[in-house]
Amino acid sequence: MTRPTAAVPKPPDSAAPAASAARSGPGGLLLWCLRDNAGRIAVAVIGGLLYQLALIGLPWCVERAVDQGITVDDPPATLRWAGVIAAVSVAAALGEIVLGWQSTVSATLTGNRLYLRLADRIGVLDEAALDRYGEGDLSMRGTRDVDLMRTWLMGFASFVTGVVGFTVMIIAILGLDPLLAVVGLACVPPLVIINTVLFPKWFGAANADLSAAHGARADAVEELLSASAAVRGLGGERALVERHDERSSHVTRHTLVTARISASWAAASPFVPGLAIGVGLAVGGLAVLRDDMSIGGIVAFTSWMSMLVLWVGVLTLRLSQLSQARTAARRLVEVFATEPALAGPTDPTPLPATGDLVADGVTVRREGRTILAPTSLTARPGELVALTGPMASGKTTLLRVLAHLSAPSEGTVRYGAVLLGQAAPDELRARVAYVPQRPVTVSGTLADNLRLGGEFSDEELREACHLAALDDYLAERPDGLETPLGEGGNTLSGGQSQRLALARALLRKPSVLLLDDVTSAVDTETEKAIVERLTSRGDGLTVVFATHRPAVLAAADRVITLEHAAAPAGTDEERVSASG
Repeated sequence: MTRPTAAVPKPPDSAAPAASAARSGPGGLLLWCLRDNAGRIAVAVIGGLLYQLALIGLPWCVERAVDQGITVDDPPATLRWAGVIAAVSVAAALGEIVLGWQSTVSATLTGNRLYLRLADRIGVLDEAALDRYGEGDLSMRGTRDVDLMRTWLMGFASFVTGVVGFTVMIIAILGLDPLLAVVGLACVPPLVIINTVLFPKWFGAANADLSAAHGARADAVEELLSASAAVRGLGGERALVERHDERSSHVTRHTLVTARISASWAAASPFVPGLAIGVGLAVGGLAVLRDDMSIGGIVAFTSWMSMLVLWVGVLTLRLSQLSQARTAARRLVEVFATEPALAGPTDPTPLPATGDLVADGVTVRREGRTILAPTSLTARPGELVALTGPMASGKTTLLRVLAHLSAPSEGTVRYGAVLLGQAAPDELRARVAYVPQRPVTVSGTLADNLRLGGEFSDEELREACHLAALDDYLAERPDGLETPLGEGGNTLSGGQSQRLALARALLRKPSVLLLDDVTSAVDTETEKAIVERLTSRGDGLTVVFATHRPAVLAAADRVITLEHAAAPAGTDEERVSASG
């Protein structure tokens, strides 16, 4: 019988931007965010320019209304300028709408793409690559850090237009009086020092420490939630709580440091133009008394300088967001730049439709310690090969090597005549399925957990449940495949979770099925049914089963007994005994 094979999924469209970000660092990722929605950002900048120029034009219009209408008692001129001010206000409102809408859309879309690219990257990393990160820390990178990038991008257009508005305002003040322009320009050097030299450096260092503290606490929270029940009877929950408290205190301390710097930054920046307003009023007021400047002119100057105080506050906020975004980008780039220990080949070799799974002299050492002694095995199509042996003999390690999830220190693994390292990872995952002893169940329904995004009919789901002896559970549930499994599948027993994972793997119709003691939590009758259904399919499925259970060992075509990793390894013939 010809075995149907699952379609090989298309690689995710995240490799190019992730690789580019890894090469060019945080700055490159920030530039990619701008290019990702360049059109919308450009429209947002245009709307922001309209908004800024309209705001700058309002004091100028007020100046004309005062000088040409109110002070000379000219009602028509006053009404005319009032209409102009109303029109300019409408233009400012429209510009602000365009700015806000386009900035929000571009930031939201790019933030979603960043999150998906991060998820895609994590999805291709193997265990060795992921060991450098904690689960909580990765969660913070995918939530808080992505949100910081999104917040910065949302304010980028207003930052650009704010700089343009500041420049235009200084030119407008220069038209009023050169001395007032000097007062306005005198604000620039201290503002540059405050906003580009001093506070960004302090804030950036403090924010980096805060991000690391958040990641460490997230790891502690994840451990507290996942492990507290297991250690509650042993008194270990206090240690987990104390660890969480300690890391929370670090978050609090770094938060206060960051807040103190941010508050000082926010106060120092508006103080400079505020001081300039006082100086400008003195200079401009004397000019009005000398008839060198009109009353409308001093009103316009005061309005522009008041706007300057507000804009400096906004620009300070945008610069602090840029500092936070650079820290977040650095943390994201660290993940994007992480390469899997088992990287796919540049020119993959197609796997044959069927073939033997052959391990030749596979040995695994970690940090100078032998985890798996030299082992060889051959699993042919249609065979059930059982792995057994004492604790720490390397059964799980061998299965992970056979699935190409871990690299052997010595030896090779082939499917057919193709080394696993020469095959495309997606094709290999579709051909060889690995089911761990402690499978992961996601929140959702039974059907959600079986499909996991795949396109399978309800009938296919039921057939997979039958093969995994999960059909009794399915029959007892009034909602059937739509039965909710609770958060993390907490409504399932250990044996039901194992059978669910087995059904999920069978649904993909692999050629090789690697099972890590997946019947350890089921009763003997259910185990017998699983073994019978796997071995009686007649479709050439190769099964390698790590187990101690007598029913599986008795049904196996061959049993391979692994010795303790510290013991000398025997030959393949000495390690293999026929059974059945």
